[in-house]
Amino acid sequence: MDDPVKRRFPLVLPIAIILALAAFLLLFHLDQRPFWQDEAETACLARNVLKYGVPRAYDGVNFISQEQGQEFDQNYLWRWSPWLQIYATAGAFRIMGPTTFAGRLPFTLFGLACIFLVYRIVSKNFGNHTWGSLAALLLCFSVVFLLSARQARYYSMGAFLTLLSLHAFMEDWQSRLWPALLLCLSVGLLFYTNYLLFISFLAPALLAAIWLYSDKIPLKRTAKVIFATAFIILPGLFLFRIQEQSKIIHPVLIPVNLENYFSGLFQFMLPLPIIFYLVWRWRRILWTRSSLPQDPAERFTLFLTVIVMGNIIFLSPVPQCEHRYLLHLYPLCAIILGWVILQAWRFQKFSAILLGFLLLFTNWLNLIPMDWLYITNRPLLSDRHMLTYPNFPLKLFLTELRFSYPDVIGNLIGFFKTHAQPGETILITYGDLPLQFYTNNRVIGGLQGNIAIPSSPDWVVPRWETRWNRVYHLNYSEIISRAKLSSNSEYYPLVLSFEDEAFGNIPDPYEHRFIPLAQSRHKMVVYKKRSVSSDGP
Repeated sequence: MDDPVKRRFPLVLPIAIILALAAFLLLFHLDQRPFWQDEAETACLARNVLKYGVPRAYDGVNFISQEQGQEFDQNYLWRWSPWLQIYATAGAFRIMGPTTFAGRLPFTLFGLACIFLVYRIVSKNFGNHTWGSLAALLLCFSVVFLLSARQARYYSMGAFLTLLSLHAFMEDWQSRLWPALLLCLSVGLLFYTNYLLFISFLAPALLAAIWLYSDKIPLKRTAKVIFATAFIILPGLFLFRIQEQSKIIHPVLIPVNLENYFSGLFQFMLPLPIIFYLVWRWRRILWTRSSLPQDPAERFTLFLTVIVMGNIIFLSPVPQCEHRYLLHLYPLCAIILGWVILQAWRFQKFSAILLGFLLLFTNWLNLIPMDWLYITNRPLLSDRHMLTYPNFPLKLFLTELRFSYPDVIGNLIGFFKTHAQPGETILITYGDLPLQFYTNNRVIGGLQGNIAIPSSPDWVVPRWETRWNRVYHLNYSEIISRAKLSSNSEYYPLVLSFEDEAFGNIPDPYEHRFIPLAQSRHKMVVYKKRSVSSDGP
């Protein structure tokens, strides 16, 4: 008799190997670099959850703010961003202690789950294990996705819930209870992960579903699902200050934001030649509905492509144009690219192998056509060992994992743990939150706004890169630090041996550095208050 286990083993072996490889890439040296500013915001709030039960922005010593104190109410209750990522981190801290590894672990596991769910959605709904394995491998080798999933932030959680909602949608939610509940829950939790992702994903997904799957959207059942989802998110509408943040939306920014988002899409997610191929393949769809793909796999690929493009359009009025708002779309792009490779295989096997190699191991297809068209978007201080230049991204990623990068935040933490006394006050223009998490000092400045600053902080750290607020005014910490250092009589400088880089372990593909600069540009300088009994160091 045929053994079903033996028959199924060759099908599940590839995804098992991919998941094992992904676990290594996601977990190896997870705590090698400390939290950078945004991660430290999550970590500090999570630590306060353990103390107060809710995320408070003040623990009696330090304030947590990157929006000039707008994030909390008069009781210091955090009301700016949703709490799901904070409580996930707090849960890990409760079990494992408030460490870097514990803070990042939940999100790393969500990243691993994303890779499996990509495979599951494709293989279960279309019976194509090759496509599913290709998509999972493409996501596993996506360095931007790996960097983001190794962060104590909502990125991988948002991607997982996006995939989970698509998985539920492809199930028989029209007549079965559990898929319908899963659809409501995944979309509702996406709101509590990041409501900007919720809005930018849900709107185009709903429109794309009405267009491409109108026969699978019964009006009565759909209304029930929408009502149940609205019931889930209703408390958050009152708790979080969404209305206040909506005031910063400016339609005038739409053209430049569209340019930046599409540039990011082409450079790191869907290469421009792939976009040209898809546009050519589906060129008649805009003119006649009869041209919609009849093949379920191709229709689903079109569905995902419309969602990706729609996300960008819905994000364009938001002034903070950040690549992180596209990270939940990386799994969708992996599925699209896997399908394209299969179409190339049917056309010519060598072409498919070459395309797969280029997409898995290089970023040449993403960047070289952009260079030819003179539409690259590289920061001024980028170099050839970053993702903004043609490279082997996975090699860069593995190099960073193997050789510890001289992280600016880690160096600052080490310096103040050695040289600052517990309780001393540090005024810093950026990077205040990591110092709050890792040291026993009062740390002020950063993007906190007009908070009370002592007349003579023990330390002043003016970071090299100048920081401006949302209305393009000089940050208060910049003004105060310059005023404190305008006279040489009170503070003396200490020029440290390490580089004053802007961010530290930021996952943004435009900013992340994998190897140190060949030549130092800006040494870190900190200023120590002179003691009463001494005129010098």
